[in-house]
Amino acid sequence: MWHRKVYAYFFKKTASEDQAEELTQLAFIKLWRFKHTLSEDFTLDVQLFKIAKTTLLDYFKKLANDSRNLKGYHEGLSEIAAEESKLFDAKQELEVVLNCLPPTRKQVFVLNRLHGYSYKEIAEKLSISPRTVEKHISLAMKQLNGYAYTPFLVILLSFLK
Repeated sequence: MWHRKVYAYFFKKTASEDQAEELTQLAFIKLWRFKHTLSEDFTLDVQLFKIAKTTLLDYFKKLANDSRNLKGYHEGLSEIAAEESKLFDAKQELEVVLNCLPPTRKQVFVLNRLHGYSYKEIAEKLSISPRTVEKHISLAMKQLNGYAYTPFLVILLSFLK
C-alpha cells in the first residue's frame, strides 16, 4: 500500500532506481524489525516516513564516509607513489654520479657509505690495506664534492635501506 510512495520519496532524493529500491526495502525491513516500538499515537504512514527519512540519512552518511575513506586511501597511495618515485630518481642520480668513479673506488665507497662496512671490513673483503680504503674514500669524496646533491643522495639512500 505504501511501497510506491516510499519508493517515489527515495527516487526523488537519490535519482537512482536501484538505490531507491534498495532503500525502500531497507525502510520496510526496519519497520518490520521495530514493529513493537510503533506508537498508536501516530498513523502508520507518518511512522513509515520517519523510518524512511532516517534510512535516507544513514545512506547519505555512509556515502560521505565511504567517499572520505576512499579519498584518504587515494591520498595515501599518491604519497607512497610520490615517495617511491623520488627514491627511484635519487637512486638513478646516485648511480650516474657513482659511475664517474673508478671501479675500485666506487666499490669501496658503496661498501662504506651505502652498506655501512667499516674500513677494516672493506680492507679484508677486498684484500687491501685499511689505509688504501681510507685513501679511496677520501678521493671519492673529493671527486663527488663537485656534485652538490651527492651527500644528500647518499644519506637519503642509506636511511631508506
